[in-house]
Amino acid sequence: MISKKIKLGDKEFFVIDLTHPLSLDQEVYPGDPKPKRKVFSDIHETGWHHYIHELGDHHFQPHGDAPNHQNPDSMDKGFEVFNLDYCFNPALLIDLSESINAEVVDGIRFLKEISKKDLTPFESLFLEKGAVLLRTGYDKWLEKNFPHKPELLPYLSPEAAAYLASFKNIKVVGTDSLTVDPDGSHTAHQLLKEKFIVESMVHLHAIPEESRSAFDLQTSPVRIIGATGGPVTAYAFVEY
Repeated sequence: MISKKIKLGDKEFFVIDLTHPLSLDQEVYPGDPKPKRKVFSDIHETGWHHYIHELGDHHFQPHGDAPNHQNPDSMDKGFEVFNLDYCFNPALLIDLSESINAEVVDGIRFLKEISKKDLTPFESLFLEKGAVLLRTGYDKWLEKNFPHKPELLPYLSPEAAAYLASFKNIKVVGTDSLTVDPDGSHTAHQLLKEKFIVESMVHLHAIPEESRSAFDLQTSPVRIIGATGGPVTAYAFVEY
């Protein structure tokens, strides 16, 4: 189940789960270690069961990046910096999957480079929002658990990242890509170091088209002190 109607107080919402369960066979960024699990206590021997999971900071769908991930001047700012200010925000989804520059790879259409030109039509909305989600179409690649290739991963151009960084009211920048930078670059991460970068978001396509400029977003991080990133629980709340 990726969506459900709920009632909170006297309001009703259509809630979309933008989070994917972590599995041991999940495809990760090439070269990163795969998730591992070992038994710490066997229920048949001890009466209780306990697993130990070995995970990287960025294995999760979605996951957040801490300032210390790619900013040498922010090594004292781990994943713990993302407090309640970053958890609940009015949001906008920009769907770029049908852009004329999008490509079809293995049956999935997605846009590789997000340019400033893709974003400027939404400037008036940016001024009203605390979160912006960028859908390239790669969310469907994640959901199919296809292997990743660095040269295929969608990313923000430096100009697009600088443009988003200029909106001080925007706290969260989300994407369905594993990264906001092309392979070998750190520019977007450094330009957006004051934002909560949430990557590998899934089910963005399930947010109703008519509600994509007016919904509420929950992005709740597991705040691990010193971590370069970590898991994020993300939900879109569409009032109806």
